[in-house]
Amino acid sequence: MFQLSLRARLSLLLGGVLATGLAFGVGLLILHAGTRVRTEAEAATRLARELVEATLPQLSTPRGPEALAGLMEDARRLRHVRVAVAGAAAPALTGERRAPEWFAALVFRAPAPERIASPLGAIAISANPSDEIAEIWEEIVWLTIGATGMAALGFALVAFAVSRTLAPIGTLSQALERLERGDFSVRAPADGSPELVVIAERINALAATLQQLDDENRQLVRRMIHVQDEERRDIARDLHDEIGPFLFTVRAGVGALARKAQSPGVDPARLAEDCAKIDTQIATLQQINRGILGRLRPAALEEMGLADAIDALARRWREGQEGIEIALALDGARGDIDETTALTAYRVVQEGLTNAFRHSGASRIEVKVTRDRDMLRIDISDDGAGLPQPPASSGLGLRGMSERIDALGGTLAIVNNPGGGARLSATLRLDANSKV
Repeated sequence: MFQLSLRARLSLLLGGVLATGLAFGVGLLILHAGTRVRTEAEAATRLARELVEATLPQLSTPRGPEALAGLMEDARRLRHVRVAVAGAAAPALTGERRAPEWFAALVFRAPAPERIASPLGAIAISANPSDEIAEIWEEIVWLTIGATGMAALGFALVAFAVSRTLAPIGTLSQALERLERGDFSVRAPADGSPELVVIAERINALAATLQQLDDENRQLVRRMIHVQDEERRDIARDLHDEIGPFLFTVRAGVGALARKAQSPGVDPARLAEDCAKIDTQIATLQQINRGILGRLRPAALEEMGLADAIDALARRWREGQEGIEIALALDGARGDIDETTALTAYRVVQEGLTNAFRHSGASRIEVKVTRDRDMLRIDISDDGAGLPQPPASSGLGLRGMSERIDALGGTLAIVNNPGGGARLSATLRLDANSKV
């Protein structure tokens, strides 16, 4: 659907207003012209009547024809009126200015001639304001021409001002197009009217925010790649340093066992001992394998649910770190929780316990998981040394966890407890469309 531009709309609106004003002004002039012509015609008719009435006594004397001729000569000098003797030819009108007939009929409708009886014949007095109508017509024509010229000049000046005022809109549109194409370095010039300056400032602020978000996304991608590389290096190191030697030992043990089995006089007790060693080594391999798989994705989370998985995680920490109490309150972790939120909550608890055991020197750690409508809240507090002052930069684990939680619409905060120790608090939005 075709739509006029803002500039065209303003131009049409201004032109319509000027044309309406001009037509209104001309209409007022025409209305005033009728009153003006009637007033002049009535005054001229009254003056002619008085002149005729003053001359009537002389028309009864022997010098009546001369008096009548003088009356006609005096009446010819009167404007807006004609005086003539009935039956005589009306004097010819020469050099009179004439207005268009439609205009004359519009502003004045001539009354019937007024007749005054005299010894020399009836004298007719009729209004004839044609010269007054012509004057008014000329005034209206010239005023219309002047007003039209002024309106045209005003229209041109306003159109020029509007064009100059709206010119920055094109630049703002180009800036938005560049933003749409992903060019966040664009900046719109803050010039023009105050309203356009505000829009330009908002566009520049939007571009700066998008640029910052783009930079943060790039940094996040780099961090994710770094974390992935670290995980791959850890897995490779575990495979090389722990599983590799065990595999070599198992293989060597199996080879030795095979040779012993083929030798004469083999001792069954020695064979059983060697088999037990191999079984122990295989069990160790399985434990290492479970540890690696647990770092990649905890199997307990899918098998037991979030609450039991956290409980199993705390149990492993208790077994490895004697003398440290871990108190759990996991009511909010029970029930239906979507897979992504459950895994993130588990990682938060895992990272929080790891930091508490490694850095805080705490003797008691509390883990609490609660629900508030569609939010899952996790609080991990300890009675250890607390955060250093000034705070040190977060490690890769917490930084990656913060970015993951932020991407899921949650929050993560780490603060010192008033009574000592530190508190890690996280909120996660529950997704009702994906339950585990």
